[in-house]
Amino acid sequence: MPRLAFTTFGVLIEPSNHPQSKGFVDRIEETYAEAEGCEGFIDRSVRDIKTWTHSWGEQVCPNFLDPALAAQIAQTVTIWDDLESVFAYSYTGFHAEGLKMRKEWFREPEYPNYAAWWVADDHQPTFAEATQKLEMLHAQGSTPESFSFKKPFDTQGNPAVLDQAVAKEKMKRNAALR
Repeated sequence: MPRLAFTTFGVLIEPSNHPQSKGFVDRIEETYAEAEGCEGFIDRSVRDIKTWTHSWGEQVCPNFLDPALAAQIAQTVTIWDDLESVFAYSYTGFHAEGLKMRKEWFREPEYPNYAAWWVADDHQPTFAEATQKLEMLHAQGSTPESFSFKKPFDTQGNPAVLDQAVAKEKMKRNAALR
């Protein structure tokens, strides 16, 4: 059964070791822990906070970004059961609180700050693949190969609609687990 790969992407205003980025960096472990406890979460790349490296490959600077900013990229790659699960996680709890503060830590994006795509159940996405999906979304908008919450596609590549009722139920169940 296909699974949903999801990448988040942002460029920190200052490098990760700068005091302005401290609030973001200090939230990373708790944010990951909350995701891992959410309904529909399957797996994620693990980041070593000391070296800033990932277990699913090295980060790749997207072609829409000045390479001089590559050291300030903050990116995640996760796998979920479905779009409603990642939506429920993203807009509630600790992660949602962080989204409200993103202007303190991140440059205003002129590019997508996330992308979703379907993968086979035995496929582990890499950061190179995630960056390619961000580039596709930036260049072409939502397509079956790379899409957003606003214009998603199902596992067959057909236009779909995020089921708000299902997402709200998942939000409630996730909240009960905290």
